[in-house]
Amino acid sequence: MTDPAASEAPTDADDAVPFGPQTVVQAATADGLAAVARLHEEALAAIAALAESWEQPADPVRVLRTAERPAVVLRPGAATAA
Repeated sequence: MTDPAASEAPTDADDAVPFGPQTVVQAATADGLAAVARLHEEALAAIAALAESWEQPADPVRVLRTAERPAVVLRPGAATAA
């Protein structure tokens, strides 16, 4: 004896949830998976941006020779305060 309803594919009419074909858990799972996919794409874009500028410093660096450096003037109370 076989059950004829068991061999048929379920439809939206078979869904016991009165407000739609998805349950709250299914909707939350789909939203969570979409958020993970979005974060993954953002992370890959950030990694690609870092890879393109890896050899370049964030701020331009200028090396000064000793003669080009500004003079340092000590204040009278600075040596005794340390």
